[in-house]
Amino acid sequence: MKKSVSEIPRLCPEWTDFNAHDPGITFLEMLMWLTEMQRYYLSQITESHLESYLRLIGTTVKTAEPAVILARFFSEENVAVKKETFFHIGDIPFRSADDMIVASDKPEIILCESGGVIVKQDLTPFKGWFFPLYFSSDNKKDINPMRAGFYSRTEIKVRLITQNGETECPAKDGTYGLYQSGFINISLPVEFDESTAFLRLDIISDSDFKLPSPSCFSSDIRELIQLDKKGHTLGTKGRVKENVSFFADIGQHKISAEVFKNIGGGKNAETPLEAFERFKAERLLPRAVSKEDYARMALETPGLRAELVNVFSKEAGKVSVCVKTADGCLRENEIKNLRKVLFEAKPAGTEIEILTPVIFSAKLVIDAKTDGWAGGRKLTEHIRDVFKPLEESMGALINMPGLFKNIASSPSVSEIKSIILRLGKGIELTEKDTVKLPEDGLLSLDEIMIQ
Repeated sequence: MKKSVSEIPRLCPEWTDFNAHDPGITFLEMLMWLTEMQRYYLSQITESHLESYLRLIGTTVKTAEPAVILARFFSEENVAVKKETFFHIGDIPFRSADDMIVASDKPEIILCESGGVIVKQDLTPFKGWFFPLYFSSDNKKDINPMRAGFYSRTEIKVRLITQNGETECPAKDGTYGLYQSGFINISLPVEFDESTAFLRLDIISDSDFKLPSPSCFSSDIRELIQLDKKGHTLGTKGRVKENVSFFADIGQHKISAEVFKNIGGGKNAETPLEAFERFKAERLLPRAVSKEDYARMALETPGLRAELVNVFSKEAGKVSVCVKTADGCLRENEIKNLRKVLFEAKPAGTEIEILTPVIFSAKLVIDAKTDGWAGGRKLTEHIRDVFKPLEESMGALINMPGLFKNIASSPSVSEIKSIILRLGKGIELTEKDTVKLPEDGLLSLDEIMIQ
């Protein structure tokens, strides 16, 4: 309306009254209302319009996804269960993902000092079939899960051992060398002496490998998918709680089970608008790769559990990526996975260097008066808290005047005469010094001495 009124003097100079009582202004307001109404109706895009637009950009609305669970089965005798057999957990229908055998015998797991795992169980029901051994990772959440095309940290070889000798058994390892939770499906021969048979899993690694707890292995866990008889899914309504018990009659056999773990929570079908938002989020616009991008990719690399990453460049065209892992070293396969991720993203002509941190083992010597033994202990705890940010940052700036002031503020100390930080190689910092560690340098406060 304001724009229309501003055009009046140019289009009609003799029109001089622009107040609300002027009939021409009233007529303009009516036209503005009509235009607003037309724009409103033209902006009402229906779902059919959105679906057409989605097809134009080469995508579609995602359908609902079923919930997927792992269930632990129990039976007093061996029971064969066919694929797509139905189980009901409350009112929610689930199907078995594959043919399976519910065995009455439970495994005995023995860890060997030589780096192997022995599985003792009656293998008779699994002759000519596969023996599904489920491994549950000690980690509460599998970080940076492995996937096809990446290198596992270890390799598992399986042997069937009987009194007549041993046979190597093909195995499909969904754990990637006990890196994450998953199934190790072991193919067994049709004929063998089951009375003396047991399985041995040899774990081959180029480094020290800590064997998990025997309780991490199970042979009575199977996968179920939430689908009804028509193949429909309930989406998020198909989720079930862990540890819920349920029962089923398979022929003349009765088996019981309980929900062990939810591995897929189920998803509802997308709306067309949600599909548009997903498309925009997934679409990567061409841009330069930043230091933050390199750091994020390193932290998300499959098979690599990095604690700290620092990215820096000392010369044009060369990027250094420094990675700290929990045990302080990068193994060969971890470096391969990291290179695979970083090299696919780097611009042409850029050189990438992968490093591990240079650790500066430090000793802090303080000449201070504290309130007895308890005061010294509290001061030590305070110093640990003060130094923690420095120990969690590569290339940290060590500001001794600031540290001196912070430590002196502790209620447990009445006076500090001097403070010395020894970094090794003859390097000593006093309360007047400030030094910055190299970009790949990491401080480790190993000892605190209060005099």
